[in-house]
Amino acid sequence: MKRFFSILFSFFLYMSICVGNTTVYTIDNIPNVHLSNAQDFVSNPDGILSPATVNELNRIILSIQEQTSSEIAVVVVQSIGDEEIKPFATNLFAKWGIGKKDKDNGLLILFVLEKREITFETGYGMEGVLPDAICKRIQTLYMLPYFKKADYNKGMIEGLTKIQDILSHPETAKELMTQVTTTGKNDWSKPILYYVIVSILFSLFYILLIRNSSNATKNRNNYEKYRALVSYKSSTLVFAFIFPFLIAFVHIWLISKLRRLRNSKITCDHCGQKMRKLDENEDNKYLTPQENTEEKLNSIDYDVWLCDNCNNIKVFPYENMYTKYSKCPYCHAKTYSLVSDSTLVAPTPFSTGTGEKRYHCAHCLKDVRKQYIIPMIVVPPPSGRRGGDGFGGGGFGGGRSGGGGATSGW
Repeated sequence: MKRFFSILFSFFLYMSICVGNTTVYTIDNIPNVHLSNAQDFVSNPDGILSPATVNELNRIILSIQEQTSSEIAVVVVQSIGDEEIKPFATNLFAKWGIGKKDKDNGLLILFVLEKREITFETGYGMEGVLPDAICKRIQTLYMLPYFKKADYNKGMIEGLTKIQDILSHPETAKELMTQVTTTGKNDWSKPILYYVIVSILFSLFYILLIRNSSNATKNRNNYEKYRALVSYKSSTLVFAFIFPFLIAFVHIWLISKLRRLRNSKITCDHCGQKMRKLDENEDNKYLTPQENTEEKLNSIDYDVWLCDNCNNIKVFPYENMYTKYSKCPYCHAKTYSLVSDSTLVAPTPFSTGTGEKRYHCAHCLKDVRKQYIIPMIVVPPPSGRRGGDGFGGGGFGGGRSGGGGATSGW
């Protein structure tokens, strides 16, 4: 038993040492082997690839460069810490300046074992022959199947060989693009199916929600029923675009339902006779000055019902949800709005500024001015230009990257 625990302790000690010794690479400490040898293009500091594979990759890349003048760099590392692989590749491409300065025909292949990801970063001039879809297909068809089996050597060789075929024979890219298009149709089938299922389930759930709200107000008057359902009007319109199955029909039904509730005759609570809804010209004399102002601004629309038998009056407000007006803090009418927003003192990188918002109430005519602080202007620190610096500082020709390429994981 003591021997077992001793072996177990030794194992965990060894693993902790291994983990502790893992180098986390940045764009500044990744070895650029091309600086010391113009025929070396593969940076493999952690020995993930075998020496034979590195030699074969160098041979392929050199052959590509002699045939097409394209420059390719391969970086294979264990870890880049918490950095995302794609922006890391973009910055590394820029630092090394991969590709000819006048052609921008560079390609960076970055492999990070800890993240189980590989990314291609293409120069501006490389994007035509190696578009993002082709890069993705190369990774998916020729590299990931081997990476999943931990055969990183074979995967890198197969991927780079396919790149060589495309750069040397552009018609190869057309054949691969045909595969991309054909496969893409199959790839869309599952997402579309899931979308349809989720749409139907969500639609049924929303119908049930509206039905429960309607049932809860079954014994109330039409105005209370209207208030209970109108809150769903905006949301059903939005969801009708996201989940068109059934929800669009629910929205149409809801609008019709609200219109019926608003226009159906009501019974007078004094004499029991049917009341009459007044038109827009008739109802004005029964509204207060505040209510008339709100109607003119269309912030609130008022329905006035009159009982011709006993002259009983009912007034029901219907608020406009899409108006710019809000409740005035002084007269409490929904006639308060922002009139202007101006800068009194402009901000600088060294001091804050001052702005002023002016509000006006169309009913009580109150003008309100409120000043606020404008934050200082934030000047971003200088950073390297995206793409190569144009001087080949990384041993390459000074090419630039447009951020194209693709990333895959396994």
